[in-house]
Amino acid sequence: MDDWKHDHLGNQIIILSNQVKHYLHQAAEVEGISGSQSRILHYISEFSKKTEVYQKDVEEFFYLRRSTVTQTLQAMEKNGLIRRSSVARDARLKKLELTEAGQALEAQIHTRVMQMEQRLRESLTEEEITQFLSITDKLGAELTNLGAPEIKQACK
Repeated sequence: MDDWKHDHLGNQIIILSNQVKHYLHQAAEVEGISGSQSRILHYISEFSKKTEVYQKDVEEFFYLRRSTVTQTLQAMEKNGLIRRSSVARDARLKKLELTEAGQALEAQIHTRVMQMEQRLRESLTEEEITQFLSITDKLGAELTNLGAPEIKQACK
């Protein structure tokens, strides 16, 4: 059975991705929030250092539907993790900001994530890390080039 798993690159990538996601979800759930909320907290934390962050930014960055982001942000606001502030130039826009509780929670979860990252890096040599990043970049570019039109064309 292991041979089959290693004979299919896409399957192996999905399995590895799921393992990382599972760990990240557990790290967030220990703190009482979902993995999605954790990722959004981190996004707001990082990008608000450089620019104002709005719901549309979150939607575009994570490729999520507006309704999904709205629901997630409402839960985060209700739980005191974020606040939405009006913007003087456009009253319809609401800037997303972390509350003190949101900042503290993001820092705790980020620490766990960095511990995982460190463990993963320690299991590889610098050469293996460089190769891995090069390979994932190459495969990502190939998948971007492949795209849906080729799939549709092949099905004709």
